[in-house]
Amino acid sequence: MDTTLIKLQQLLADFKQLPPLNVAEQSIFSIGSKGYYENPTTDILAFFCNDNGQHKLGNTALKALFNCLNDVTSELDCSLISPPEREVVTKDRKRIDLLLESANWVMVVENKIFHQQNNPFDDYENFILVEQANRFANKKKLFVVLAPTKEVTLKGWHFISYSELIAALKAQLAELFISQPIHKWLLLLREFILHLESLMSQPSLNQETLDFVLKNLTEIKDIQQIKQDAINEYLAQLQTALQRKLDKVVNARIQNWGGYPALRFSLADWNEPDWDVVLFLSGKADTTEFCVYAILSDGLTEQKADAIVMPGLNPKRDFEKYGRLKVRKYSLQLAVRTQEQIIEFIYDRLLELDTLIIELKNQPAIPAL
Repeated sequence: MDTTLIKLQQLLADFKQLPPLNVAEQSIFSIGSKGYYENPTTDILAFFCNDNGQHKLGNTALKALFNCLNDVTSELDCSLISPPEREVVTKDRKRIDLLLESANWVMVVENKIFHQQNNPFDDYENFILVEQANRFANKKKLFVVLAPTKEVTLKGWHFISYSELIAALKAQLAELFISQPIHKWLLLLREFILHLESLMSQPSLNQETLDFVLKNLTEIKDIQQIKQDAINEYLAQLQTALQRKLDKVVNARIQNWGGYPALRFSLADWNEPDWDVVLFLSGKADTTEFCVYAILSDGLTEQKADAIVMPGLNPKRDFEKYGRLKVRKYSLQLAVRTQEQIIEFIYDRLLELDTLIIELKNQPAIPAL
């Protein structure tokens, strides 16, 4: 056996012995890359802190915030006289993350997700105590830092950790699930809690795995290259075999479906985009997965397509939208097959699509009115 192949097999064996990764539950707020920045997170917090907001959850989030500061808020009214203010600009052009104002108190909240507490806190205090002294006269002043982990807090400032806020929000959420019907804003508040938890979660990559990757970078790069070369070669073999069998030019391309290759085949003379047969290499050792795509139109109904594509095989049928196009998708998983059987299966499906396309092209034109 080739020495390189032996080394790679050993590397794979070692990889399988690594502990599994800890993957936190995703939320709708953490799907986009911007979800982890301070501004979007503070925007969402401000939205839910608005006790008169369209979420109809009242002061739920505000109560959670108050409960984290119970030693200084226990006798204060938990309500606002105006919507929360974001990015409040001071005289020196500094920006306060979040400003909450009630009839008898005002609260400044600085949200620090990844950065150290190096903001101009004196300037924020000056805004409340001096610049807006008349506005906030006779109101209790609360200065709060919200951050993932405990850090040294300036005198006069209160600290709330994300874990404390999460626990307080969960307590309020539990009461809501019991006391009122479930609606979208209730679910979105839960999603926000999951998002905050994701910001607090431990790295999913453990040290043992990190050390393994750093130690074997060259070999891992070799595996990636061998994988790509092998998939390209496999695609070329299938394309060549199909062209011989059909005596026609076959277009072949590779797409990435969730990290796994999807090999897509179509006939060059179709001149029809998005019609093709797909062999999906899903990584499952015991099954082979196929998909067939046909574009529906006035001349091709789903009933006609269903009668031609995979007759008797009972594939899963559904629809996809590509812009204005309505696509009929057929999916089928079969027990693992030889390369010859895979070629035969794709060949049959290409003939079926070819039949549909020929029928479409031969339809008489609809006369103009």
